[in-house]
Amino acid sequence: MRIQHEKRRIKQTCHHQPINESKLFKNKSHSNNRLGCIIAIIVLIPILFGVYLYCQQINIQKNNEPQTDTSFQIPPGKDLETPISLVPRQEQIIRHSGYTVSYNKDLKIPNWVSYELTRKETKGKEKRGNRFITDPLVTGPIATNADYTRSGYDKGHMAPAADMKWSPEAMKESFYFSNMCPQHPQLNRRGWKNLEEKIRNWAIADSAIIIICGPIIEKHPKTIGKNKVVVPQKFFKVVLSPFVKPIRAIGFLFNNEQAVEPLSSYAVTIDSIESLTNMDFFAPLPDEIENKIEADINYSLWPN
Repeated sequence: MRIQHEKRRIKQTCHHQPINESKLFKNKSHSNNRLGCIIAIIVLIPILFGVYLYCQQINIQKNNEPQTDTSFQIPPGKDLETPISLVPRQEQIIRHSGYTVSYNKDLKIPNWVSYELTRKETKGKEKRGNRFITDPLVTGPIATNADYTRSGYDKGHMAPAADMKWSPEAMKESFYFSNMCPQHPQLNRRGWKNLEEKIRNWAIADSAIIIICGPIIEKHPKTIGKNKVVVPQKFFKVVLSPFVKPIRAIGFLFNNEQAVEPLSSYAVTIDSIESLTNMDFFAPLPDEIENKIEADINYSLWPN
């Protein structure tokens, strides 16, 4: 009897302690959910970090982009493209559709050439001409193709044809001899050309650029051809970006010889070019702005 009683007690105990499968399933489900959350967090962390870095990069790029200031206004009756001559010189001012030239009939080359290049104009589709012709508006002697033939010098554009693609008329005018100077071939086709291309990029980045360029004549220059076209010893180019904050300007100076160094090595202050040319550039600007930008030579401030 005692044995049977113990068997019944053990049987009842086993019967009153069943395994709770539902509870085990719930615990397992909760564990799986926690594991899934942890995996999701691990996956999301690098993605969110990547998005953060991308946003930071965009902000840096925006901060580095020049800010255009369309509120800038040139004083009424003033012209940033026309330099003021500080000494008497022979000149005939001619305003073409694409550029303005101060032509010197004694030298048979320009004293200077100036123009504005806009972002829209850089997108012109006019094909390059290649017919060098006499400027019909020039009074007095002017160079011809024969003067340059076998001279050892290129017909170097001051206002480049590639900046005049926005108009058939402007393209034609860029080949006037009033826009030409005798240039060393490895200046015309290297350093000078590289600077022209760089300035087009600046016009795209800054919305508009003003350029003034020309020859620098020192004592006893040589001449070429029957018309005795004077060969400059140096060339200058000054560039103004008036619609960015802050306004920027820079000068470049080349000897009339091979130019293969980086463009930054030819960068100079506009003040130094004014001393060499006896001209005052960008005079309509407020003095505090003009004085600051013309003393600056920071090539790194310009768009790459």
